[in-house]
Amino acid sequence: MTDTEALLADALNRIQRLEDEAEIRNLLNRYGLCADGGSEEEVSLIFAEDCHIDIDGVAFMEGRDQARGIVSSPLHQEIMPNCAHVMGPFHITWEGETAIATGYATVYLKEGDTVKIWRQSYGRWELVKRDGRWQVLKRTSRSTGRDDCQDLLLRAL
Repeated sequence: MTDTEALLADALNRIQRLEDEAEIRNLLNRYGLCADGGSEEEVSLIFAEDCHIDIDGVAFMEGRDQARGIVSSPLHQEIMPNCAHVMGPFHITWEGETAIATGYATVYLKEGDTVKIWRQSYGRWELVKRDGRWQVLKRTSRSTGRDDCQDLLLRAL
């Protein structure tokens, strides 16, 4: 391989990495928009068919069909359309066709004339690139203040 070919291969790899990072960030931001928009179908498509979701160690969902439960749950239905998910920032690491995004999610809730933070959490999103697109394989979410929330963040470092 010539120097020019090596340089071009390196540049193409770096461009792909930037495109993957942008796609992952957009996917995680899309999650908030889909959840607030109340679209069970759109939320489910963010997740892989064989996904695992763990919210605070008390709510578990297995598979894309159960991922719809994020939006269809009575709790979420109760707060819609008065909620707003703000996702990020995220620290992203990856190796080949897998990635881990660790960051924050803040859910704001409007009650009367007041808007307050309803839930602040730390999240670890394990992703896989299948069929040419990034999908969430495992989501672990921990509310701020839990004994296990800092460990979730430190694992990203």
